[in-house]
Amino acid sequence: MRRSRLAFVPVALAVSLVAVPDMVRADDASPPSAAPAPPLGPLLSRLARHAQQFEEMKRRGSFTLSGKMEELDRSGHVDGTKEMVVRVTATPAERVTEVVRYLEDGADKTAEARKKAEKRRADRRSGKAEKARDLHLPFLASEQPRYRFSFAERDPNDASRVRVAFEPLVAAENAFKGSAWVDEAAGEVLTMGLSPTKNPTFVDHVDVTLRFDLATPLGRAPSSITFDARGGFLVIRKHYRGSATITEPRLAF
Repeated sequence: MRRSRLAFVPVALAVSLVAVPDMVRADDASPPSAAPAPPLGPLLSRLARHAQQFEEMKRRGSFTLSGKMEELDRSGHVDGTKEMVVRVTATPAERVTEVVRYLEDGADKTAEARKKAEKRRADRRSGKAEKARDLHLPFLASEQPRYRFSFAERDPNDASRVRVAFEPLVAAENAFKGSAWVDEAAGEVLTMGLSPTKNPTFVDHVDVTLRFDLATPLGRAPSSITFDARGGFLVIRKHYRGSATITEPRLAF
């Protein structure tokens, strides 16, 4: 069984989605409101601008990511933990990931993780490694034709906040269903809950929640992420959950 593919799906999502206490699923927040729906066309145009800025963040942004992933047994008890701190530095040629600290069940395995990171970097440079899939927000102008968008609700406590739901016209591993709370006037994503509509091999589900609380010259950037994933092969079932926070964001070039 390709166990590692399931084990590191959440971490891969975290690193791919960021340019990047109490997290709330973006599609489970505040009760519905009877306030009128905003016209989606202008709002989607503003959100497309934020999504394009997010693409620039991914390309030019440097940051520190601190994360923890737990493996749960059938009873829901923690059966293993992985903790990491990585520093990502963007350059015009590539993104360099430095492992600051890596622990498995409390044991320091930073040196091993650094060696593996260097090998992956060398493999990418030589073309031996498969290129990582780049994930895009559904609001990106080039992505919007793939989706159906709908107004879900307006926050009864803050009229500037509305929730927009999205689902792809065709299911795919890089096409997501979910919803996002957005700032209607600014056209920026505040929180987003999503899951792929077609899961990778041996994965039953992956749920991800992003919170965009970091202020950058390119707009709001992700500040934290939580995830929950289940899957396995035959009688071997795995359940993972975790979270990560993004700090020290800056534009490297």
